[in-house]
Amino acid sequence: MKIERAVVAEHVPVLRLSGELDLGSVPEVRKAIRGFIEEGQVHFLINLTELDFIDSSGLGVLVGGLARVRERQGEIKLVCANRRILRVFEMTRLTQLFDIYETEDTAAASLGGGEAGQAA
Repeated sequence: MKIERAVVAEHVPVLRLSGELDLGSVPEVRKAIRGFIEEGQVHFLINLTELDFIDSSGLGVLVGGLARVRERQGEIKLVCANRRILRVFEMTRLTQLFDIYETEDTAAASLGGGEAGQAA
């Protein structure tokens, strides 16, 4: 698992995940999500396009992260142009919980100008 932190659209934080999001990598991803939250970043993107695999524990860490940011009136938008990974979200009906976009730019735009990044 590789995790890269970046900023898109000049102000929107993003976690880019690549490799396998499974039981072994969940603690690292949880730490990265919590890091954003502890910094006051409650509106951000998680890019899953470069994932090779995701299991139920990987889905769980994403759902848990979403719950934490929503408690703080935040939002996580997912980016996934990988059909295989997107299919997992469709089969588990998590497409009803997460907004999923094909590109970081469209996901960032969905957060709105004043919302992205830090909580007010």
